[in-house]
Amino acid sequence: MDLQIPLLAAKALLLLLLFAFIYAVVRRGIGDLRSIPDDEPYRPGAPAPAREDRHRIISKGIPEMVVESSDILAPDTRFPIGDGTMSIGRSSSSDVVLKSDDYVSGRHARITHHADLLYIEDLNSTNGTFVNDRKTIGATPLRSGDTVRIGSTIFRYVE
Repeated sequence: MDLQIPLLAAKALLLLLLFAFIYAVVRRGIGDLRSIPDDEPYRPGAPAPAREDRHRIISKGIPEMVVESSDILAPDTRFPIGDGTMSIGRSSSSDVVLKSDDYVSGRHARITHHADLLYIEDLNSTNGTFVNDRKTIGATPLRSGDTVRIGSTIFRYVE
């Protein structure tokens, strides 16, 4: 009989810890949902949102990603998107390799061409892909002048 009281207390404590865990998971999920940006309607040909132009880059007509700042790559390094596809990640099979960036996944992001537009898509990376300081969800269209942050590297998309 003396053993029943400690067992009952242990069961109650275990149940309390289970409820605390479920509460923490639900609260985190709700917080993540609140941080998802509202979709902005995309209009082809519309100017990109106004932001400070630190570097004025003149394109040669070939879409490219230009490094603005990085712990790994030199500023103004250009990566042409000739055939309309590009992969970015730590993997050596990526078109843009960010090998020593701890915040970049092996297969982090992909740029694809659909219906005369280029889209960037996060490939379920751990730390996400950001376009104009907003986390991407699904395929996000790129407009000339948009900034793309992957890990510690910031690119500017130039048409």
